[in-house]
Parts: sequence; structure tokens; C-alpha cells
Amino acid sequence: MSEAHQEGQPSLRPQDVPELSLAIPLYNEQDNVENVVTNLVAALEAAHVDYELVLVNNGSEDRTGEIIERLARENHRLVPVHIPVNQGYGWGIITGLKHCRGRYLGYAWGDNQVRAEDVVKIFDRLRQGDVDMVKALRIERHDGLQRLIITRVYNTVFPFFFPVYSKDVNGCPKIFTREAYEAIAPKSRDWFLDAEIMIKAHKLGLRVAEIPVIFYPRSSGKSKVRWKTVLEFALNMIRYRLGGGL
Repeated sequence: MSEAHQEGQPSLRPQDVPELSLAIPLYNEQDNVENVVTNLVAALEAAHVDYELVLVNNGSEDRTGEIIERLARENHRLVPVHIPVNQGYGWGIITGLKHCRGRYLGYAWGDNQVRAEDVVKIFDRLRQGDVDMVKALRIERHDGLQRLIITRVYNTVFPFFFPVYSKDVNGCPKIFTREAYEAIAPKSRDWFLDAEIMIKAHKLGLRVAEIPVIFYPRSSGKSKVRWKTVLEFALNMIRYRLGGGL
């Protein structure tokens, strides 16, 4: 199987390019993937959004890939993409974004902690036309003490390295105009991806809006963020600051 093998995607004419493409990275999310996809599909269709969801099996070792394939057979707007071996959070997202064909594109997590209705709100804000990118701002979080501490430390330290004025640099979903995404051209294969996007958006003078959301507790599965992630963030911030970028 190739690194980004996809099945079930119809041959589309240019006029069939969807309005919105969302990449959903999924790593060992067999207990979440069906709910995440079903809820997103329902919310997008209720809002009359012409969409496609690129479901990225990011090297999962459980049944995530099998479930993705079944869901894609049932809905031609779902595009399955498989990465045989996990190469990091960022690489799963970048791989998915490369398969997104929409006029607007972005990514949302596959852990069901941001409600599908909030994803639609974020997209509705973007297509008002006065900004280049819209992201979630998690104003209330229910994801455990460890992750809360990690996030607060990160968001406190980050402004000392980069003039990015956001209280939630890693807030997701993030959705862009096609032009904004191509200008940012993210490269980070690891957890620094969200930071890279925010740094580049600031440098490029892009207009970024934030939509307040509640970050709900996981109903299934485990967070992939660990204390090891903090060290990775710190090293990447230093490397990026000293090296002038990726």
C-alpha cells in the first residue's frame, strides 16, 4: 500500500470541486471515527455546505482504517487516505490537506472534542469573505489536568519566541482560503504544525479570526499529547527561532 493510498473517490469534473474540504487525521480512533464522521456529515448537510471529508488513517494499529473504508463506501463525499506507518501528527494533516480539493480547506481533529456545529460556525465565519483563516479558540476545556497544564505552559511561553497574539495557538479546527493555505505551505511533520501555521500567517499579514468553542472531554480513546510533546514543542520553538523558519 502506498503512503497515501485512497480508494472510492469518484472522478470529478472541475465544476464538481467541493466548496469545503476538511482533512481529519485519525490515529487509533476506532471508537471515535464513526461518531466524528456521522456528526460532521449531519452538521454540514444541515447547513447546506458542499463538502468533502478526507479521512486520514494516520498509521493506526487498530480498526480505524477498516472503518474509514466502510464509511467511504457509504458516502462518496468521504475520501479515505492511508499512511502505513505513523510519521507524526503534522504529517497526517499535511497528507490529508494534499488530497483536499475544495475552494476552502482545513483540518479538524478526530477525537470528537469539538462539536460538529462549531466546525460549521468556523467555516461560516470564513466564507463571510473578510478574513483568510478562521480557527477555534477553546474558552472552556475538559481534557484533563495534564493536558491543561501543558497547554497553559505552552501558550505562556510561545509569545516570548514569536509575536503571535492568540491565547490558543493550537486551537483546531483551522480552515483557510485556498490562497492562504498555499501561501502558508506548512511543512512540520510533528506537533509544531499548528504553531508553524500561526507564525507564518502572522508573517504573511493574513487576517485570522477565532471562534470561541467548548473543548469537551473525550468519550473514547486517549489523548496523544504527553509531556514528551512539551520537549518537542520547546526544541521546535528554539530551532525555528534560531533558524528563521522551516
